[in-house]
Amino acid sequence: MKNILVALFFLFALNIINGQSVLSLEEAKRITLENNFGIKIAKNNVQLAENQTDRSVNGYLPTVSALGGLNGNFGGAVQRFNNGQEASTSNAFNWGANASVQADYTLFDKRRDLTLDQLKENLALSNLQLRQSIEQSILQVYNAYYQLALQKENVEVLQEAIAVSRERLRRAKYALEYGQGTGLEVLNAEVDIKRDSVNLLNALLRVDNGKRDLNVAMGRLSNEDYDIQVETAIDPSLDVDKLIADAKENNVNLQINRQSLALNEMDLNIIEAEKKPVISAGANYGFNFSDNASGSFIDQSNSRGLSANVSVLWNIFDGSRDVRKQNTALNLSNLRLQNDRLEQELQRDITNAWSNYQNAIYILGVEESAVTTNQENFTRTEEQVKVGRLSSLEFRQAQLNLLNAQTSLNNAKLNAKLAEVQLLALVGGLL
Repeated sequence: MKNILVALFFLFALNIINGQSVLSLEEAKRITLENNFGIKIAKNNVQLAENQTDRSVNGYLPTVSALGGLNGNFGGAVQRFNNGQEASTSNAFNWGANASVQADYTLFDKRRDLTLDQLKENLALSNLQLRQSIEQSILQVYNAYYQLALQKENVEVLQEAIAVSRERLRRAKYALEYGQGTGLEVLNAEVDIKRDSVNLLNALLRVDNGKRDLNVAMGRLSNEDYDIQVETAIDPSLDVDKLIADAKENNVNLQINRQSLALNEMDLNIIEAEKKPVISAGANYGFNFSDNASGSFIDQSNSRGLSANVSVLWNIFDGSRDVRKQNTALNLSNLRLQNDRLEQELQRDITNAWSNYQNAIYILGVEESAVTTNQENFTRTEEQVKVGRLSSLEFRQAQLNLLNAQTSLNNAKLNAKLAEVQLLALVGGLL
């Protein structure tokens, strides 16, 4: 008994010494947006997709290249001409140099234009995937936050139970000193307060574990300590028809599927664009120099000049094009069917979530009524025990009934709030 009370004292003392800061749900969401690893990865993916939409990496800028070189050879040669003359060299060294600058630019490429448009649509898809990651992370934070709120309220209920058990023990000892009670009542009271103390220790442990779970969900160090604001008020303005309508517009999974459908539709246009010609232009400035050995027909030579060209590439026939079009059309058909299925499943999920929400609200009302009834019963039982009309065992039973009712009420609050959060998540309302 003494050891348990000492452990409880130190737990409460540590909480006071640490001066815990209060973490609101909005602050938890803000920390999650800044620190969550999944959100950071999704943000990097958005940046990657944005970089891919830059015109400089999609062939809209000219390419300029420079080339230069030296060459040499050592040997001999014999040259005979039409007039019968002959020129010969032996053990001669010849060398030369060349340099050029080449510029190329694609004037027209329909496939390039459509590919850039598709990359922009892919950026929109990456932003939707970022939103999906944010919503999933925020949903985890909501669940962890409300689970922690439940454990905290259970701790408060158990603290009240211990206070009542201590008062019961005090009265039992007082009655025994004055010959109005028995040692059995004192022993029963001591056993009950020990049991309540162990339950409180376990509840405090669950609070600590819940804080670590919430820290991990937010993406920060798991050992950071804090307190929370218990917020379990239910939103009375929710309407199932409005929720279904909002979900069809805002549900992120539906939006991702629609965006994937748009991307695949652009694949058909890109395949069609392969039938268009590609027009390119280029310009070159070059310099060549050679120094031949004495006795060669040409002693030295050099040349320089500017050249330009315009070229047209036209893919007249590609046997794979029709097959690729058919496959793309099949993918589009699958995505449309998947979209229809997602809409049906979403309507079902919202209807089920709404039923769970309504059921949770009804149970919450029942549990609130049960707490009121058990509180009244406990108060009357306590009065009867004080005047000696009821035993301490009957008082303990009334206390346990109230404790169980309060715990059930806390669970009902949690279930109702989580059912509300699940509805908001389905319609894209968490953000």
